Amino acid sequence: MPNQALSTAEIQAIFAEEISDAGGFNSETFDDGVRLFSRAILPWIDDVRPKDQMKGGVAIRATECEICIHPYLFRTVCRNGAIMAHAIETRRVENTDILSETATFALREAVRGCCVEDAFTGALQDVRSIVQSEVDQALTLMPLLFRLPSAAGSEMIRQILFRFMEEPEQSRFSLMNAITSVARDTRDPELRWRLEELGGGIVVARTPTPALDPADTLSALEWEDSSSLPV
Repeated sequence: MPNQALSTAEIQAIFAEEISDAGGFNSETFDDGVRLFSRAILPWIDDVRPKDQMKGGVAIRATECEICIHPYLFRTVCRNGAIMAHAIETRRVENTDILSETATFALREAVRGCCVEDAFTGALQDVRSIVQSEVDQALTLMPLLFRLPSAAGSEMIRQILFRFMEEPEQSRFSLMNAITSVARDTRDPELRWRLEELGGGIVVARTPTPALDPADTLSALEWEDSSSLPV
């Protein structure tokens, strides 16, 4: 059999099957045939603080070259999501010049690894640790905002800081929520993914490295005005 990459449709089908087997469900998917962004929610749920629950999940991003699978946290009170790219369960699967059976096996194993309860409890414990922590260190990450194009980066920082200042507590947890709330309201799927990764990175004071050239991301004005982007 010739070597070939899995299509985004094939990747999504495998992802959905593994999530279903783990007792979860797909919460949303964007697939334009070139890029896939998909998030799923699992049965795991617990309080990050009193009356503030988070659910566990898995997030997947795929291109013609690479598939990235990460644990995902979903905050039920505001429907914000954070991609935990720093988690030990995170996996990257090569999707070029390999047998599709090899990629399929690696993908299934990666998704299953993120579906275990330990992936959720570990990520939730990390978030709990920042609920009362000072924000100064995390704020130093803001100018780096994934090296986004200047228009998008400046607009994102403005929105994030505005929402952060509205939070009752000025903690790293509040900053994470400000970032993920902006992500929730962002229609560009690539930019939203990067913001959700940044939100997860605030937990451990890390800035994820973008997988794509920032020039591939739409500018702030483009994604705000484009009627072709998903709602």
